[in-house]
Amino acid sequence: MSRLGPYVVAIVLAALALSPALHAQDSLQYQKRDNRFEGIKPKPVSGFDVELLAAQIDYHEDAPDLGERLHARFYLDRQRSVNLVVRELDYKHYYWLDRVEPHDPWRAGFGNTFEWPTGEVLKQLRGLQPHDLGVVARLDKPNPSADEAVAPVVLYQSDPPRSADSYVFYFRVREESVLKASIFPESGDRAVFSQDFGRQAGGRPFAVKWTGASAVPAGRYRLVLRGFVSSTNDPIVQVVRFYHQPKVGG
Repeated sequence: MSRLGPYVVAIVLAALALSPALHAQDSLQYQKRDNRFEGIKPKPVSGFDVELLAAQIDYHEDAPDLGERLHARFYLDRQRSVNLVVRELDYKHYYWLDRVEPHDPWRAGFGNTFEWPTGEVLKQLRGLQPHDLGVVARLDKPNPSADEAVAPVVLYQSDPPRSADSYVFYFRVREESVLKASIFPESGDRAVFSQDFGRQAGGRPFAVKWTGASAVPAGRYRLVLRGFVSSTNDPIVQVVRFYHQPKVGG
């Protein structure tokens, strides 16, 4: 026993040294936090050829560091259920936030804002910044589909923009694909925007950026991402329907 004594002491000391680190790691795991679920979760597995990662008003604050709180704000043309998801665009930490319980019901207009503290999880993830995150506000149903209805979200720390001059939609395809994106008025077939991607690598996020939104009237629009998988020629069609409201304060 006397020979084992030093080894036992060493093991106990090592366990005590690791305990704070293990506790900190556990505290970052995806779990219920106040009015949301947030944390690190296993890498999500998508069964779709193409996946919508974010639908946002394209806005970047001039803020060098992550502040104390983040805000996600969006417009609804009428009262309806919203399923908000915040995630990393390119996997590094596997950050995820969803199952949001708003303090007040979502309602028509731009007064829908969800805010949450950054100290519990985000600030513990080294190097993670707001521009690393993507947000989707799905309408009426919680799960992804080939035909999505969303409310574009503006993500900010302190001051939102005054107008929605441009939008960004992030996607990821499972395999290399040839793709083209177009945006149409919901009731028309004449595109107000088109972007030809050619071949797009699989497994990495890419952005559809609509920079001419301020030139078109408010109303319902649909983004159509269309193409085919390079290796099989299987067709890809993803539709994202959204309401364009140019006045963020309106």
